[in-house]
Amino acid sequence: MTDRRLAILAPFKEWGGIERKIMILCREFLALGVQPQLLLTRGGVPPYPDEFPKEVEIVDLKSGGKSDSIIKLTRFLKANPPSALLTAKDHSAKAAVISRFVGRLPVPIYVKITNTLSCTLRRRMKRISARMLYSRADCLIAVSQGVRDDLIANFGMRPDKVQVIYNPTVTPCIPGRAAQPVDHPWLQGDGPPVIMGAGRLTPQKDFPMLISAFAKLRRHREARLVILGEGPLHELLLKQAADLGVGEDVDLPGYVNDPIPYLARASLFALSSRYEGLANVLIEALAAGTPVVSTDCPSGPHEILDGGRIGRLTPVGDDDALAEAMLLTLEDPPSQDTLSVGLERFRSDEVARQYLKVMGLL
Repeated sequence: MTDRRLAILAPFKEWGGIERKIMILCREFLALGVQPQLLLTRGGVPPYPDEFPKEVEIVDLKSGGKSDSIIKLTRFLKANPPSALLTAKDHSAKAAVISRFVGRLPVPIYVKITNTLSCTLRRRMKRISARMLYSRADCLIAVSQGVRDDLIANFGMRPDKVQVIYNPTVTPCIPGRAAQPVDHPWLQGDGPPVIMGAGRLTPQKDFPMLISAFAKLRRHREARLVILGEGPLHELLLKQAADLGVGEDVDLPGYVNDPIPYLARASLFALSSRYEGLANVLIEALAAGTPVVSTDCPSGPHEILDGGRIGRLTPVGDDDALAEAMLLTLEDPPSQDTLSVGLERFRSDEVARQYLKVMGLL
């Protein structure tokens, strides 16, 4: 192992989309001779503990609030300056920039932007602080062109300081993961086609619209709907399905550790989001060989689906259009060759190389 050390800062949870992508990147960084070091703040924990590579050094800064995180991060970076610092999530990005300033540290800072900030940072002060602090990072790494455009148009970021690097979603283990068994009774190879949704049961994902579209689809053909994920809208979604007369054909089984085996067995994946950063689950569905439809939300689906050539795109919030898109795709699904178009962009090894090149570590 060389002396190239990359610190990665975030208040990580035990699981989540950002957490899985960081875990994948860490594996690839190690393979490329770069030593990742995970810095945990604000009660963060190592993500996916059963899968996370043991060669990655875990450092718990044991920080509380924002000010405490800045103080402890500054102290740590002074004593242990890495070759570069990569941040994920808004809190850690701002803490890193402030720490470098107050500590007069020479550590290069790279900020991974995982969502469309004009949609996620709703409070005025959060937007102002993002505009002020993000511009002081060495580079912002946007997960899609749409996220990059938003940073430039709505946050005043200089175009030359924002790079697009897609998420490392397509990994060599996907075929093996897709072959793993699932115990859901609707995914055993018989019965009506199953439409799959996945994500946190929150307003961002607009699952009420998906259920409404599914109910309209059901007027024309048999089908079932499974939505993977947990969240505060669980009971409301079940009630909506019952009220629309499709309760027996809608299931919300909760969080699953790996959605790939479920996606591989679905007839169709539907993304109903109001906004995204990249919409990784769309890529996962395509990699698992499953047709997809999606709202044309900011940002990601339009890029992933090549403007609708790989999967149909519908206006945000339009349940009639989504119902029609689902019906047409079930009746005439695209070929496997079509589904695989463009997936090379998301290969984990190539994505990791792009990160290291941008950060000057390769």
